[in-house]
Amino acid sequence: MTTTENASTLLKTISRRFKLGELLTDPDPLSGGLLHKMFLLQTTTGTYAIKLLNPIILSRPTARQNFIDSERIVTALAGEVSALPALTINGSALHQIGTQYYLVFPWVDGLTLPIHQVTPNHAELIGEQLAQIHTADLSSLPIQQTATSPKSPVPWDTFAEKIRQQGHTLLEPYWTDLKRIKRWDNEASSALKQLRGTSVLSHRDLDAKNVLWKSGAPILIDWESAGPIHPMHDFLETILYWSLDEQNHVRRDHFEAFVKGYHAAGGRIDYPLEPALSAGYASKLGWLAYSLSKALRLEPVTEKEQQVAVQQVLETLKALEDYEVLCPVIREWWQDHLENTSRTI
Repeated sequence: MTTTENASTLLKTISRRFKLGELLTDPDPLSGGLLHKMFLLQTTTGTYAIKLLNPIILSRPTARQNFIDSERIVTALAGEVSALPALTINGSALHQIGTQYYLVFPWVDGLTLPIHQVTPNHAELIGEQLAQIHTADLSSLPIQQTATSPKSPVPWDTFAEKIRQQGHTLLEPYWTDLKRIKRWDNEASSALKQLRGTSVLSHRDLDAKNVLWKSGAPILIDWESAGPIHPMHDFLETILYWSLDEQNHVRRDHFEAFVKGYHAAGGRIDYPLEPALSAGYASKLGWLAYSLSKALRLEPVTEKEQQVAVQQVLETLKALEDYEVLCPVIREWWQDHLENTSRTI
C-alpha cells in the first residue's frame, strides 16, 4: 500500500469516527508546509482541511502538549482577531488514530499571497492583527505564560564533522559560515535571556503563508507554533515577514504601514530594539539545525525529504546572511521612526 493509499484510508476512518459525513470524492492532497501533510476532504456535511501531523515531531516529549496549548491560544484569540482554530470534537482539538495525530479544520475559501502581491495595506492589516493579539488578556489560560529557558546548545561542530564524514559536497557552504553561525547563536541565546522577563502569547510564525485573504480581510491560520514570546521580538519578526521583497530588501512603505497598523491598534513599541534584533537569528538557526538533521540522515527520512532538507539548509544559510545585512538598515529606520515620533508629540 502506498503512502497516498495509507493517507486515504486514514482520512476515511477520520471521517467515519467523527461523523464528518460520507466522502463525496477521494481526499485531495494540498500544498502546505514542510513539516506536516494537508488534505482537502469533501463530504456530505461540508468541506474540511485535515492536517496529518509529522509523527517524528509528535514523538518528542513536549510536542503533544504544545499542540494542545497552541489550540487553546488560538481558540481564546478567535474572539479578538480573525483566527482559525481547529474544530473541537468530543472535547479535544488534537486527535489520534494509532500513531497518527491530526487536526480537523473547517474549509475556508481564501488565498495566500505571494510576496510580490503583498501591498502596504496588507501589511497595515497584519500590524493591527498582531497588536490585537499582543493586547489580548490570556492570563486565565492554563498554559506556560513565559518563554522557557534557552534550549541545549546546538551541536554545530558535530554537524560539520558529519558533513565531512559523509563527503556531502552540497553542504560545504555550511563550513564557510560555521564561525558566523556560532556567533549568531551566541548573540541569539544572550538576547533571549534578556527578553525572558516580558512575554505575550502569540502566533510566532505570522508570515504570508500562514494568512488567508478573503474579500480583502486576513484569516490567521497554522497556529502550531503559538506560545510565549517577547512582544518586540514578535513584532520585529512579523514586520519583516510583511515588509521584505523577493530579494530580501525591506520595502519602506510596507514597513511604515505595518508600524501604523500596529500602533493604531494599541500595540506597544517602546521596548529596546537591540535584544529583539539579535533574537531574530533564533528561529532561523532552529530551522537550520532541524534541516541539517534531516539532510545528514540523523533521523529517518525518505530520499525526497533529504533532498528538500539539503535545499532548506542552503536557503536558511542565505536567510541568515541576509538578515545580518538587514540589521543595520533596521537600526537606521527604527531610529528615524523614533525621531519622527518624538517630533509629532
